[in-house]
Amino acid sequence: MRDTVLSVAGDLGLPAALVTDALGYLTPETEPLVAAQVAALEAAVGTGRDVPWPIDDERFQLLALLGTVPAARAWFTAQRIDDGIARDSLADLTPKLRDYGVAATGVDWLAKVVTCGVFTIGRLQFEPAAPSPAGRAFNTHIPESGPLDPAACDASFARALAFFGARGDSTTRAFVCSSWLLDDQLAAYLPAESNILNFQRRFTLVDSETSDAPARLEGLDGTTHGDHAVAKFIFRRPLAELSAVEPRSTLERALLEHLASGRHWRERTGVLR
Repeated sequence: MRDTVLSVAGDLGLPAALVTDALGYLTPETEPLVAAQVAALEAAVGTGRDVPWPIDDERFQLLALLGTVPAARAWFTAQRIDDGIARDSLADLTPKLRDYGVAATGVDWLAKVVTCGVFTIGRLQFEPAAPSPAGRAFNTHIPESGPLDPAACDASFARALAFFGARGDSTTRAFVCSSWLLDDQLAAYLPAESNILNFQRRFTLVDSETSDAPARLEGLDGTTHGDHAVAKFIFRRPLAELSAVEPRSTLERALLEHLASGRHWRERTGVLR
């Protein structure tokens, strides 16, 4: 277990301190528990099944996630999936674990990555088709890997259709996306030609403006999922700490001004036109 974790962590370029802390969890008593969780995750590779987590400890979870990566790589190879897609899909672990950790990222997302339930295809990430507001659709995610270049996004959507079609789903054509980047309030702050607004215009919103409203959400103290997503993904800090941030771009200035005015950012859901 220890050698596998060290090897995978080295391949992914994870911080040594993060890995050393996790390895400190391993004892003769805990190693069989980690091995059992790895086995459960390995059994779910390529199936789309969710795997329960019996122990709520980030070190346990990190060890199990890293221990599953060899099985994920083997599955990609057996399925003859393009090396670039296989590499980029698992590479999503690196920024998530390095910048946020298991808990802040969400162990369920990380488990989806190591069980081959989400594929990075060019600029965007996609999950296999599932029920959505548009019927069966491919769930689309936007990784933190640079600008939302229109040509790169065009290529991702086209490649995704070809990828899933080659894997037996040639009937699903719809894509759905839920993100604060689809919040139509951004149009009041950003140039019409911006990549973000260009990306927004690809989608028809299918939820209501109040779907991410503070009054409807429990446990967020009057804030929204969109507010917290902005703080996390753009500013890399908790929402409560944004008052001390100096904006470095038009986007950052817009996000901060909106929050300072007492308004909220919203996660919206749209279907590709």
